[in-house]
Amino acid sequence: MSIRLVNGCVNCENLAADSTCKVHHAVVEKIHTCDDFDMRVSLKDEVECGTCYKFKTPECPNQLHATIGMLCNEYAPKAMS
Repeated sequence: MSIRLVNGCVNCENLAADSTCKVHHAVVEKIHTCDDFDMRVSLKDEVECGTCYKFKTPECPNQLHATIGMLCNEYAPKAMS
């Protein structure tokens, strides 16, 4: 099983305003995910090196290649204050 930060229902195009999945017709929470996940278009531009807390740190697994705008599977959001 793979665990991904962005594949949750809260980031899915199929999530309605009332927290109902348009595909499964069920109420979902931010912890849920499924194989019908369809990433929100706006999120595709948000999840990139420039918004990752690992960017330009020793924790970045792609230090030699990471650049603003690049996407990767190791993305971790910066803390919000």
